Amino acid sequence: MQRHRRITLRRLEVFVEIVENGGFRAAADRLDLAQPSVSNHVQALEAEAGGMLFRRRRGSGVELTELGKTFLTHAKLLLSEANSMAMDLDRSRAEAERQVIFACQRSLADFMPPLIAEYARDHREVELMTRVGRQEEIVDMIKNGAANIGLFLSNRDIPGLKSFVIGAEEIVIVASRSHPLAGRRKVPPSELSNHTFVGAPAGSLFGDAIANLLRDIGTEQVKVVSTATEFEFLRALVLADVGLYCCLLKRAQPDIDKGQLVALDLDAAPLLLEVRQVFSIRRQVSPAVARFAEFLRKRQRHYRHASN
Repeated sequence: MQRHRRITLRRLEVFVEIVENGGFRAAADRLDLAQPSVSNHVQALEAEAGGMLFRRRRGSGVELTELGKTFLTHAKLLLSEANSMAMDLDRSRAEAERQVIFACQRSLADFMPPLIAEYARDHREVELMTRVGRQEEIVDMIKNGAANIGLFLSNRDIPGLKSFVIGAEEIVIVASRSHPLAGRRKVPPSELSNHTFVGAPAGSLFGDAIANLLRDIGTEQVKVVSTATEFEFLRALVLADVGLYCCLLKRAQPDIDKGQLVALDLDAAPLLLEVRQVFSIRRQVSPAVARFAEFLRKRQRHYRHASN
C-alpha cells in the first residue's frame, strides 16, 4: 500500500535553503524560523525519503548524502514549477481583475453600443467584452462564470442570481394599421383575448414575463399563433397582420413614428418591465465589474430622468 506523502513545498524550501546557505542555522536565519523547526522539517523529509539526506559533522556544516543529492535535484525542480505556477496564477488573477464580461439580453442590446463604446473609451485599462443573447442564455452565462455581469428585463428575481433593479422599460402592444383595434381608444385589456398574438416561444423567460404583465392588467388568455426569438421576424409578422405583439416601446417607436405600426391605446396602467443587473451568488464582484455596474446604473437614471 502506498504511503501517504507529506512532502510539502515549505519543507522542500527549507531543505534547499540549508544546502544553499551551508547549514541549519543559516537556513533558520534566512527563513526567520527557529532552528528546531528547521530540524523538524528535515526529519520529516528524511522519513518520507526513507533515508538520511545530510551527513551531520560537528563543526563542518552539512554535506549531502547520495540520496540527498538526488532529492535536491527534484526539490529544485518542484519549487521552480511551483513558482511558475504561482506566477501564472497571479497573472491570471490580474487579467481576471481587469476583465468585464457583460451579458446583455438582446431586447436591450440594440440600445447599448453607444454606452459600451463610451465606457471602453474612458476605461482603456479594462478589457470589456460584451455577449448578447436570450434571457435564458444570460442566466446561464452568469451562473457558469462565462460572464460576470448581466442585464435583462424581468419583474421577478431569478433563483441562483443576485439581481438589482436599475430602471424600467415600457412595453407596448403593437398592431398593423389595418388591425381592428388599431384605431380604438381605451381598449379594455380583457378584449385582447379575442385576438391573436405573435411572440416569444412558449416557456421562455421573456414570454413568461409578458404573459404575467398581461394577466396583471386583466388579459387572462393570449392566443399565440406564431413565435420567434428575433424582433425582425416578429415585426414582419405584425406588419403582415398575423397578430399583435408585445415589445419594448423603444424598439417599436421608429415604426410607430413612420405610421407602419400602431401602439394600442389600452384602458390600463402602462406596462413596465424592470431592468435588472444580475450577478452570480457564488463569485465575488471585482472592482472593475463594480465600476461598470455603477456606470450602467447612473446612465439608466440619466435616461429615465431625461425621458420624464
